[in-house]
Amino acid sequence: MTILTRVIAAVVLALGAAVGAAGPAQAEQKVLEGVYTYTQADGLSGDLTIYPSCVPTVGDLREPLYLPVACRLWVQAFTGVQGGQARLANGVWAYTTPVKEGFKCADGSFAPITETYEFNTDTMSGTRITTNVPACDGTVPANMVKTPFTLAFKQPLPIPVDQYPLICEPGGLRRCF
Repeated sequence: MTILTRVIAAVVLALGAAVGAAGPAQAEQKVLEGVYTYTQADGLSGDLTIYPSCVPTVGDLREPLYLPVACRLWVQAFTGVQGGQARLANGVWAYTTPVKEGFKCADGSFAPITETYEFNTDTMSGTRITTNVPACDGTVPANMVKTPFTLAFKQPLPIPVDQYPLICEPGGLRRCF
């Protein structure tokens, strides 16, 4: 029985080491905060106000957390551009917004569209993707339009957000502020 126990223990230890060593690689993420000038390739321009919201989800909070973890960007847009909650995936921030009255049909009714905004904080550029299903009694076919845009920092937020470091109460489970 002791040989079987040792074999099982060795297998469990090897699997635990393999899982611990093969953790997911995470690229550093740049978290935008402030007012940014949004400029589309077709000339549409305006200000986006971006508020970050980050929450620590890893570690035991013995040390102050200096890196952004579990962040979302709350994008407040201007007329002609939709706002939303951006999430980071594969180094690109993205959010999708349905627009109920996306465009007007010939008969005066409206058809919905979906807008997706994807942007890279390293290049400060992105793509606005507008899609629609067949609409207006079949007179408008399904379509997808990709329009590139750039972002440029304009000014800090009117109300600053204190992100990092998160200072945590000492000992065991604790609150961070």
